[in-house]
Amino acid sequence: MCVILVCSENIRPDSATIDACHRANPHGAGVAWRDDGEVHWSKKLEPDELEPLIADITGEIVIHFRIVSVGEVTPQLCHPFPVTARATTRLSGHARAVLFHNGTWSDWRENLRRMPRHHQSDGLLSDTRVAASLVDLCGVDVLDRLPGRRVFFDRDFTELYGEWREWRGMKASNLYFLPVQSDRPSRSPRPFLKFSATCGNPDT
Repeated sequence: MCVILVCSENIRPDSATIDACHRANPHGAGVAWRDDGEVHWSKKLEPDELEPLIADITGEIVIHFRIVSVGEVTPQLCHPFPVTARATTRLSGHARAVLFHNGTWSDWRENLRRMPRHHQSDGLLSDTRVAASLVDLCGVDVLDRLPGRRVFFDRDFTELYGEWREWRGMKASNLYFLPVQSDRPSRSPRPFLKFSATCGNPDT
């Protein structure tokens, strides 16, 4: 399972943590931070690239280590995705906000078909990319209805959804990267929900 680390201004994961997260989730890392009134992101990062990058960044950061559950094994589908109409797959850039997701949203294809054409991402697709486009269309309230753990990282604030663990001063979406089984959180599955084309209540 992917892992997300939310790190406050004075907290950074050490090299052992970065290596453990990467070993458990080897399909690419991404990070987001704030600078000059915008959120910046970079992905397709190996541990030896990630560690010096985050050491030079000031302020809060969010890091995602991916293991594929939906979509191809490709750097373009690493997290985060910008919260924009088509949620570009560029490996770096800046936006008002980005989205990270730890979990699997089973109804993403159906919801993609229901979205207006100008919000229908094409090319490489994943549930998180479609979710980022859906947030741009409908607002952050839709994140209350998605499964798993989510981070909405805005230029002005950070909003976490789902159950999180406190670990070494960071917030972790899970601790599955740890070798000790007893440190792993219990899993409580949530039902998958469908959204109407007008972003109203979930379909039943």
